[in-house]
Amino acid sequence: MKAKLIFSVFVLMAYATAAPTQTLTEDTPFKSITLGSKKDITFDKVIDYLQTSDFFIQSVDKQAGFIQATIFLKEKKKLLSAKEGEKRTLNFLLRPTEDGTRVVLSIYSETRYFGGDISSRTYYYEDNGIMDDEVVYREILNNLQINITS
Repeated sequence: MKAKLIFSVFVLMAYATAAPTQTLTEDTPFKSITLGSKKDITFDKVIDYLQTSDFFIQSVDKQAGFIQATIFLKEKKKLLSAKEGEKRTLNFLLRPTEDGTRVVLSIYSETRYFGGDISSRTYYYEDNGIMDDEVVYREILNNLQINITS
């Protein structure tokens, strides 16, 4: 009897902690595009696009289909503002599909601030997390698609 009770508790705990899985396309279809070329060709074209668009490429793994790039967007100078700009880290995942390659983008954002006085400035980043701004994703992915298909 005691064994059945313990087993039931474990089953209920496993059931309660199990999270439903969702695919990226169900939640955020604006974070991905499908291109009509093979994965290796698309991978090289994405790298070319990032280099010509002033992104700093931090990490590349062609076999896994992973590219990480960063860009710093300077803030327009405002009176009495300590905000210097925004650092965006872009993670691209490339996956082969039946009709080409699926490119999935995830953008991590940090805001850079400065403090202190003129002689001893200090800089720090505020974590903004993963961006969900559809306009930003659409702009990057549309420019990527235009650049690759032309």
